[in-house]
Amino acid sequence: MPIADTYEIKPGDTLSGIAQHFGVTLQALLDANQQVTNPNLLVVGQKINIPSTGPQPAVVPAPGHAATYDGVHPAPGTVSTNRSNYVQAPLTNLAGQRDPAIYSQLIDQFAVGFNPRYQPGGGNTYCNIFVWDVSRAMGAEVAHWIDASGNIAVPSAPHAFEININGGVNWMRDHGAQHGWNPATAQEAQDAANQGQLAVVMWKNETGGHGHTAIVRPGSITAKGPATAQAGAHNFNSGHVMDGFGTHGPLKYFWHD
Repeated sequence: MPIADTYEIKPGDTLSGIAQHFGVTLQALLDANQQVTNPNLLVVGQKINIPSTGPQPAVVPAPGHAATYDGVHPAPGTVSTNRSNYVQAPLTNLAGQRDPAIYSQLIDQFAVGFNPRYQPGGGNTYCNIFVWDVSRAMGAEVAHWIDASGNIAVPSAPHAFEININGGVNWMRDHGAQHGWNPATAQEAQDAANQGQLAVVMWKNETGGHGHTAIVRPGSITAKGPATAQAGAHNFNSGHVMDGFGTHGPLKYFWHD
């Protein structure tokens, strides 16, 4: 479900009032915000997705792949809430087979806005888990477990440890090139995604809090930046960089062939 905007909850807001203000149905607003578990209990400062009222994009099947994924229903094998371990995505892709339709479908199979694996809770968000899952399915893993030398490690392997998103930005800086990752501009990242190549955007929080990361997906750059899918404080399958990162920066873009 494409989103047109994000909105920050203010005192006195209700979901029905917000829906009316933006010209969408209450059900559409609820469908776009699966992280809102109690519609009658909104948190001031919480960000919610405002769904698009325009025509929905057609679901494009990946060439040679019978299944199609709508970005709403998670594919079998992708819903484990054991977030320290792998999921087994049914649709995968390797270098040499890149195609934007495959890449779009591969992202959509995780249904990030609806998949319990990525729903925030208990003060935790899972942007890096979503990027980990997508990148593994693309055969170009963004590290989540590493050893003391920075090598990508199997979850829970001896002497391996998990890294958060700030550690992930450090890993990309120090070890990404040897794993095929290329620094990019925002335009280069969008161009790569539009050719079916994996692209990501990252921000390291230098003040001690959590940073953020998202997948750059096929689409167009707008005033809000490249097209993205993300998990985080709010999850969406089809938005843009500023919908998730706001004014945070500097942002780092990378692509993988």
